[in-house]
Amino acid sequence: MEIRRTANAGVLLKLDGVSILMDGVCREVKPYLATPPEERNKICESYPDVVCYSHAHKDHYDPTFAAAYQKQTGGVILGPVDLPGCTSSMDCLTVETVTVSAVQSRHIGGAGKTVSHASFIVKGSKCIWFLGDSSPLLWKNRTDLPKPDVLIVPYAYTTTPTGWAITQGLGAKKVILLHMPEIENDTIGLWSATKSTTGMPAELLIPDMGETIIL
Repeated sequence: MEIRRTANAGVLLKLDGVSILMDGVCREVKPYLATPPEERNKICESYPDVVCYSHAHKDHYDPTFAAAYQKQTGGVILGPVDLPGCTSSMDCLTVETVTVSAVQSRHIGGAGKTVSHASFIVKGSKCIWFLGDSSPLLWKNRTDLPKPDVLIVPYAYTTTPTGWAITQGLGAKKVILLHMPEIENDTIGLWSATKSTTGMPAELLIPDMGETIIL
């Protein structure tokens, strides 16, 4: 299994020969980076088998890419049905032995009242949860979903004791933390809060943009 960070809060996952792009092409919302041109070009040269978007915020979603992907492939994007500029669905999709399921969830904070949001469960030889910008509280004591081997989460899961306790309680072997600005541009203290709360254990991985993690 390979996981490459291609966006502020997104990755290109390769599992059992199937490629899955999740929030993987985005625009810039400072201090969060846009998908670099070289990453965008790689993705567009060979479109992934599945494309998912959790919600329509700029730091997660790029409607231009979504439209181009659908024009070239005729594919449907998994995610909230109201994503602008594309055809999307909250359904699940199976490619070979890998199933990607959209799980309706709530965006953290006040945006949860107005923003449609989906999280994703990827199941093959490993189980990966991609939680987008969903509230950590949604997953506490959740027993109807398969146990994750890998969690892919934003900073809300590592910057507070409550978020980190819920993250640990899910029992994943690895936690991949996204939605982190570059350290030198971290004006809101996410890196220091994560270090203070978690102690930066070995199971917590924070990839650089373009970095590939092999698990």
